Amino acid sequence: MKKLVALILIAFVVTLAVVVGNRMSTDAMAVVIGIVCGVGASIPTSLLILSVASRRETKEERGQASFPPVVIVNPGNQGGQAPNYYQPPALPPALSQGAPRQFRVIGQEDAVIDGQWSED
Repeated sequence: MKKLVALILIAFVVTLAVVVGNRMSTDAMAVVIGIVCGVGASIPTSLLILSVASRRETKEERGQASFPPVVIVNPGNQGGQAPNYYQPPALPPALSQGAPRQFRVIGQEDAVIDGQWSED
């Protein structure tokens, strides 16, 4: 019974392919053939990628099994002290103390403006 159903299904698919193939233009047929060939070429490549990925996972699992797990415990807030958050590094004194700046005005001869702000 199963062989009969499979034979009927194969005959239906072949007949459908012949009917559709006779009605398609040459350009449409070229597109369909290109898609079928592309899918056919991608199947072995996908299987190869899956094979390599599964081998890599098993090597990583073996590597992880040989090392004990590392557990880091953060002590938290002790003795009412403020939590020690990340502080950006302090600038050296030479950079933190601003030197007086001078600005040159473009378009004027020898015009230099000191960097001191004054509200006149």
